[in-house]
Amino acid sequence: YLRRTAAPKGVPDVEVPRIPTPTNILQIHVKTASPEGTLEGLTQVYKQISAKLAAGELLTPLEETYVGYDAVQLLPVEPTIEYRREDTNIDHELFAIPPEPEECEVNGAEPGAGHVPSETTVIDVTLRKSDTQNWGYDVPILGSAATNPAVLGSLRPDEVVEFIAILHNFSAGPIQLIYDLVYGHADNQGIELLTQQFFKGPNMYGQDLNHQLPQVRAILLEMQRRKINTGADGIRVDGGQDFRFFNPLSGRVEQDDVYLLAMSDVEQNIQGYRRLMFTIFEDGRPWPEEGWEEKSTYRELVDAKPGSFQWGPLIFAHNTPTLKGFWDKKWRRVCEVVFQGDHWITGCGNHDTVRRGNQIDPDADINWNLGKTLPEVLTNAYNNSGTLLWVHGFSPGLPMDFLNASVGAPWGFFRNTDDRYGVKVVSEEVGFLDWQIEPELYSRAEAFPRLKGLGFQEFDQLRDFAHALSEAMVETDYDLQEVAKICQHCLGSGSDPEVCEIPALEDLNEPNLPLFLATLDVPKLKAFAMAFMEDGHDMCNVSRYGEDVHPHRSHFGVRLRQFRQEHPWLRENLTGRDRFNRISDDERTIFYGYRSHPHPETDEPQEVAMIAHMGGEPMTVNLGDWLQLTMDEWQVAIATPGISPQRDLKDLRAFQLQDGEGVLFIPKPRSTPGGGAQPAEAATLSADPLGHRS
Repeated sequence: YLRRTAAPKGVPDVEVPRIPTPTNILQIHVKTASPEGTLEGLTQVYKQISAKLAAGELLTPLEETYVGYDAVQLLPVEPTIEYRREDTNIDHELFAIPPEPEECEVNGAEPGAGHVPSETTVIDVTLRKSDTQNWGYDVPILGSAATNPAVLGSLRPDEVVEFIAILHNFSAGPIQLIYDLVYGHADNQGIELLTQQFFKGPNMYGQDLNHQLPQVRAILLEMQRRKINTGADGIRVDGGQDFRFFNPLSGRVEQDDVYLLAMSDVEQNIQGYRRLMFTIFEDGRPWPEEGWEEKSTYRELVDAKPGSFQWGPLIFAHNTPTLKGFWDKKWRRVCEVVFQGDHWITGCGNHDTVRRGNQIDPDADINWNLGKTLPEVLTNAYNNSGTLLWVHGFSPGLPMDFLNASVGAPWGFFRNTDDRYGVKVVSEEVGFLDWQIEPELYSRAEAFPRLKGLGFQEFDQLRDFAHALSEAMVETDYDLQEVAKICQHCLGSGSDPEVCEIPALEDLNEPNLPLFLATLDVPKLKAFAMAFMEDGHDMCNVSRYGEDVHPHRSHFGVRLRQFRQEHPWLRENLTGRDRFNRISDDERTIFYGYRSHPHPETDEPQEVAMIAHMGGEPMTVNLGDWLQLTMDEWQVAIATPGISPQRDLKDLRAFQLQDGEGVLFIPKPRSTPGGGAQPAEAATLSADPLGHRS
């Protein structure tokens, strides 16, 4: 694989090639992507899928969610922060900072001669695997060239190399591996491990790194080089807008684009095989400035570095497709993607946007066409068939899907590494219970064992307490001592309705009140937060939901990704010959368009027409009239789940679409001079052969 993709070995002056752009990307969190939650477990998932494909065996619906991508992007696998207690920063679970050595006499040294370690000093070291749970963005920076031991099943660092080798030798074709690199900030725990030279000062995440100091700059780039020398093919630079510095010459805070571009040019060298990484920048400048969502252009770095990609507005911004009318309000950004998004990462669901979906007020104007419950709405919003259809089948750019969204598995921000702010984090993540967890899921015997062990046997009781706790945290400005007092005023035998500050807590005072709630104090609040974090994290593992993945949806996804692979020209921007528009009124939003190959190499037309219902009431659509197409000359390439071409698409001149449905069309094959018809460019696919409309 390296021989095919790298500069010739042993030729010093030859141009080093950059890894080519993939067609589509699957974003994966290692800890929730296999039953084991490790790189070793994820390797086995891909190894088994590869073997089944090579043998011509059918895949399960869950396995199908992993295939059809030619790149995998892992959420950060650098070592993250350790568990830390509120009362000390000296003793940690996995490391300790020893006290200064006492003065002692060694080899005749006089007392008071200074700190001289004793020759007989013994330090005991215990090695054990960390069980930290974290998205991966809370990093101390030290050791970032290594792999987080929490994601290693065997504790062998070579697990990451073995995983990459399985991807590069995948039976259906090589799959690229993209690392998510976090070098824009460090958690405050990094201050304990690195010298002050590495830091410029505090920020909203912890500490700004001092990229302007040459030594720091060189060390960070060297850590990156060692990281990519495991065999990676690309990098995603997290938080590019955070690489800023004060320029005394201009008197302004400026972006450190020189360093960002240098990250893109770090050369990989594996036994003489040299390559440059395919590069993605996440950069939403001027975020977090007020109004950033409207001001951001998402173009600064792709314009400065041709060939690189940047997260586009539909995948970076705080997307909320669960809300009624969302896609209509996003129309300006949608048009930017369609007409200038050829170097943007596109899509809808990722680790950030799905978490953002948990924070929507349940009483907001929800698009209930997407489901009967909030979890159904959220799942169908971020894994929406209509959205996937136009993103993969029509839109320019590089589509990225998120494994948890594709499977329909829960997702939230959970970390068991923080005693100090754990309760605060939980109070900000209580929407996870509203938007991700059905009561039936909570009632399963294997679900939420830690919280049930604290006495929360009923889902409603847990949800009500979590919301009341969130209210109390805000009311007290996150003062745990005051929150504990409020809980004691409102809950248990010692409660007093006249002094209870949070009525929602008082409402929990029923005969079945768990003893845990009746005797709350600060340690118990922290225990609740830890149980919430660890149970929530466990419930995000996709292996729990394999039987819930509908085969019609998984087949649809595979075929759609194949369609993208078969039409690589779709990545380019629309030209003057192409069309894209919407039908928008108070009742619905419909996207539709026509595209043709911008650089046709044959007389046979390479064209695509698309229509997708993006929200609202059903509508009978007339695509031929809207696009001036003769629909008798077109055929269905792919229809979203719930549409039966045989029943619902008998007449392509006029047919009905519901919210989340859509159809891709391609031209019918032209007749050959001998009178026969050429094969169709793509096979018609109905995601539901039984024709059941969802």
